[in-house]
Amino acid sequence: MRRNLVLVGAFAVVMASCSSGDGGGAAATTSVAGQSCEVGSWVSTSIDAPAQAGIGALTPVGGGDGIAVDIGADGVFQIDFGPMKPATGTFDSGGQTATLATTFSGVGKGTWKSTGADVSAAFDDFTTVRTTVTITLGDTVPPVFDETLQQLNDNRMLGDQKAGVFSLTDCTAESLTLTTPYPSGSIVVHAVRAGD
Repeated sequence: MRRNLVLVGAFAVVMASCSSGDGGGAAATTSVAGQSCEVGSWVSTSIDAPAQAGIGALTPVGGGDGIAVDIGADGVFQIDFGPMKPATGTFDSGGQTATLATTFSGVGKGTWKSTGADVSAAFDDFTTVRTTVTITLGDTVPPVFDETLQQLNDNRMLGDQKAGVFSLTDCTAESLTLTTPYPSGSIVVHAVRAGD
């Protein structure tokens, strides 16, 4: 049964080598201690982030790990981006190798609920989380953007897509995968239960 997790607000979190494994098939879900699979404390292991406009193909290098995600059985959730390591990838620019780094910072708090096959959550304040994208080609140039999630959604997202709106593409007793729209593509967050 596919379950969708909608995290409205600030959880744009994100990047690296694992695939969501969605492929149009059903997501694996299990019950943990009689609760919904997603309930518990999680920590990101990697993030897949898209290249930004005009960059071309991006090869993931690593990072995106350390984000702390707490999804409480009481309907409260919190995402702490403070421990996150920048998620990086390389791309070719005029015959030189350049690096794109995506980082989130701040803490998002809110509530979540489950309705049938859908699990949804919303931060109380979209301005408490920032996202920064930088490019390094010899020297680091000014950020591509450095904005709160509210500013990102107001200034850069198209149509009704919003950074911070997540789909749960996989949940097992040990792992959680979330996908969210982001400028020029989407971000996929791979996480494991904290302490695993």
